[in-house]
This record gives sequence, C-alpha cells and structure tokens, in this order.
Amino acid sequence: MSSPSDNGSWNQPSDDPYGPSSSSDPYSSPSASDPYGQPAQGQSSASEPWGPPQQAAGGGYQQPYGAPGGAPVPAGAAPGGAPVPAGAPAGQSRLVVGLLGIFLGGWGVHRFLMGYTTIGIIQIAVTLVTCGIGSIWGLIEGIMVLAKAGSFTHDAHGRPLTD
Repeated sequence: MSSPSDNGSWNQPSDDPYGPSSSSDPYSSPSASDPYGQPAQGQSSASEPWGPPQQAAGGGYQQPYGAPGGAPVPAGAAPGGAPVPAGAPAGQSRLVVGLLGIFLGGWGVHRFLMGYTTIGIIQIAVTLVTCGIGSIWGLIEGIMVLAKAGSFTHDAHGRPLTD
C-alpha cells in the first residue's frame, strides 16, 4: 500500500524500467581528479608494471627471465646455462648408476641417484601398478647407462657421469 506522500508512484508506469536515471554516468570516462582513473591513451604511469616493453641499450628487446637465448648450452654446463664450477663434486659413477638400473631399476633407484626424483617416483608407480612387469623399464635404462647412450651422459645437475 502506498502512502499519500509518494502519490502511488509504484503503480504508475515509468519510462525507465531500471529506475530513475542518475545525473552521473558510472561508465563515462573518469575526470582528471579521479584517483582511480586510468591515464589517457599513450600515456603510462611509472607504477604500471604491465606497460609496453622497454627497449634495451643495445637496441633490441631483452629476453624475459627463463626464455631460451638461442645459444646452445656448452657441454659441462648446468641445465640453467651456468657453467659447473671447477671445485664442484664430480658426477656419479656410470658403473654404479648402470648396475642400480639393472638390478633395482623397477624401484627407480638409479633415477634418484642421478637427481631425477619425479621419474623415479613414476617408475615405482609403474612397477607397482603392473605387478613388477614395469621394472623392465629400469633394466633397459641400466643397460643404456652402461652403453653410454646420449640421454644418460649427464645427471640432473648437468654433471657428466664418470667412468
């Protein structure tokens, strides 16, 4: 029920079905005094980390962190591209890694020794799920390590396996 002061406005049709229009449009461009407004097109603020990429001093754009630089990684360098220091400990023995792969390869022991823990865990899971048949994977890898296959020449840290 309406009160006498509103003249029954809720019963009368209006032009705007969404209510009375306000004088300020919330979707209009912000004024210069608006603290939350964005700068005009082409202007950028120093606090914007997502601005256009800045050109390096040499004229080209800098590579983002972790992006491949295009240069091949030299032999004896760590996977991140940093050279292995001269005083760094030597890699694992190829004979030890190969024999562990042959005899305990189903449990991924040789992968853990080389630093590849994720593959070691996957080998354990495959061996358990296949009731031991998946241990052939480790046997084959052990033979590949002893045969000096290309993918088994370095450990996870980039150190070469020693003979």
